[in-house]
Amino acid sequence: MNHKWRVPFNAVYLTSFIGGIFCLINLGSTFGFNIVVSLTLLALLSTYMISIGCVLRKRILKEDLPPARWSLGRLGLPVNAFAFCYSFFVIVFSCFPTELPVGLDTANWAPAVWAGVLLIALAAYIMHGRSHYTAPVLFVEGRKAAGVGLQST
Repeated sequence: MNHKWRVPFNAVYLTSFIGGIFCLINLGSTFGFNIVVSLTLLALLSTYMISIGCVLRKRILKEDLPPARWSLGRLGLPVNAFAFCYSFFVIVFSCFPTELPVGLDTANWAPAVWAGVLLIALAAYIMHGRSHYTAPVLFVEGRKAAGVGLQST
């Protein structure tokens, strides 16, 4: 962690390098590229659905949202509902295979990999994260408790 810039440059470099390697998959296999794209869609849209779903729930129950720099006003509820439904639609269709008939070599394995990663993440959280994780909300000015620092491993 670079404390001057407050950016973990080593992590940024590593993920950029790995992302670049994944981009090379298309050169060797279109099928492999389709799985990477499907897996990326599943991962991104599932996390978007979680955050959009939480905001949508608060809007439906008419609970207060934290202050923001800008707001959609009355259009916030329909825009969030559309985004949630569209994300669900894309997630469902990104799980389909790209060709028929479906065999072991033509199946879309992205949903299985996605579920496996979710299970591994859940197990890691249960075994380690529950006792060592510091929620980001604890760092918000005005809510930060005395003595709360960056989380440790």
